[in-house]
Amino acid sequence: MTADTDDYEKRRQQLEWLRSDAHIAHEAQRKSMSEHMAVVGTFSSAAMKAPGIAAAGAIAALLGFFSANYRAIAGTVGQSYFNEALILFGSSVLLTVLAPGLAYFSQLSFLWSVGKESLNWERPFVQETTASKRMFLVGTLFQVLAIIVVLGSIGLLVGGGWRFLLLAHFVSENPPR
Repeated sequence: MTADTDDYEKRRQQLEWLRSDAHIAHEAQRKSMSEHMAVVGTFSSAAMKAPGIAAAGAIAALLGFFSANYRAIAGTVGQSYFNEALILFGSSVLLTVLAPGLAYFSQLSFLWSVGKESLNWERPFVQETTASKRMFLVGTLFQVLAIIVVLGSIGLLVGGGWRFLLLAHFVSENPPR
């Protein structure tokens, strides 16, 4: 009878350890989901600030420069430089508004991916599912799109800055009448 009792106790202890390990894995999974949700908020606010401020500041500087040099610019090639710079800076602002939305959707998809994983009481305690893999792919797609949009926004800022420099050079070569 003691052999059966010893076997029973060993099996009970192993199941208790297994249950404890599963509980730890499940808690780690919940903590991961919580941390991802915090990242969603961080992405949406931080991604919008710097490029948006740079583009808006560039538009303000361009408009100020135009108003100070209106006589030299109006009705000349300088006006096309001004228009091109304004369009490029404005487009950059639009992309900076779009980028945080894409970043938000990417993080939300990653969070949903984690939420779709299967929690088990046997090893492996946390297992990917078809739905979690699909949501991870969607999150990756949004992440790549956000990167492309941010790089495009930076490119538009550089292009607008180049047009602004051409405008400034034009004004320096052609003073007001």
